[in-house]
Amino acid sequence: MRLSVVQMVTDHVRWVASDDTDDQLLAWAADRASAGCRHLAPLVAIGRLPDGRLAVDVLRPAGTPLTTALDTLGTPTTGVAVTLSVPLLELAVAERSGALSIGTGGLDDVLVDDAGAVVLCDRPPGREGARGTDQDGARLLVLAARVVWERADPSDPARPLVDSAIAAALDGDAEVIRVALSHVRAAAAPRPIRWDPPAHDLLLGVPPEPPAADTGILAIARGVVVQGVPWGGGRRLPFRSALVGVVVSVGVGAAAVFALG
Repeated sequence: MRLSVVQMVTDHVRWVASDDTDDQLLAWAADRASAGCRHLAPLVAIGRLPDGRLAVDVLRPAGTPLTTALDTLGTPTTGVAVTLSVPLLELAVAERSGALSIGTGGLDDVLVDDAGAVVLCDRPPGREGARGTDQDGARLLVLAARVVWERADPSDPARPLVDSAIAAALDGDAEVIRVALSHVRAAAAPRPIRWDPPAHDLLLGVPPEPPAADTGILAIARGVVVQGVPWGGGRRLPFRSALVGVVVSVGVGAAAVFALG
């Protein structure tokens, strides 16, 4: 499956601890640093600001929001749905079981990168500027998996079982999510997504640079062929007519030479 979509720009995001929340942000950062999971936006720096507040820098990778990628894809095959949803459910199991601290976020924080892999850019707990519309980590991950399967082929026989299992996992514990994960894995073999490199969105609409002026012999010859041979008074004789005239003149001249000889 090959996609071509508008790409977001890679950027660093800085999260700053709010009052008395250093421990929450530290726990999140420690898990993020030790997990080494390609499906989580990586932590690149942690430290204190001049005013003493704890801050962490996270790399938000280049990618496309999941819903936009699905709009471009149309109806994903069952194998593609498995590829996209399995990592989401695996992370949800880890969060609900207490093995991994995941923050909150919205569907716009679930990206599909250039390699066709999902990446969660969650917002850590204990940060400043929390959004009221954000979902908790595990619920967001299961919700994203459900969005993927809602776009899959409705005639696939695996859909009813997968859909009901994912619906139960939205607010279920780790074991319920594991059940949904097992049904998803059994639905089909995962199928990779190959992406065409998208055009950088910041360059869209920029007019191309004008070509350099060509004043050489080739440019003059090209002008004669396209526009015709100059014929005085701003007029031009079509190149084809001029060429026929030259050939006829040469032929007449050659005939005269042979006749005189």
